[in-house]
Amino acid sequence: MEKLILIVEDDDVTLKLLRDILLVYGYRVIETTDGREAIERIAREKPDLVTLDIYLHGMNGLEVCRAIKSNPETNKIPVIAITASAMQGQDQTALEAGFDEIIKKPFDIDTLIKKVEMIMSNKSE
Repeated sequence: MEKLILIVEDDDVTLKLLRDILLVYGYRVIETTDGREAIERIAREKPDLVTLDIYLHGMNGLEVCRAIKSNPETNKIPVIAITASAMQGQDQTALEAGFDEIIKKPFDIDTLIKKVEMIMSNKSE
């Protein structure tokens, strides 16, 4: 069965790029631009992986990740941060929020796929 990935991204260009890449590599994809909706969809659809922009309008990615990781029903779902931030300490803040991996924008497709596949293979073990 194909693995399901939820993309949470409010930039249309990045959302389309992520979706197209993941579809080409055989993943099923669902998407949202809203942090609160992401939490609802994660609880309902139990994706195998979430890619999450840190800078979202309203509820930001750090808050969404904390909510995912604090819920016993969803805390095992791996979450990859997708961020444009090069701010000092941002990586540490993201890891403390519970992100499993961090990918900087603009991202390299090979790096993205390697991280996704590594997480998916670790999850199925």
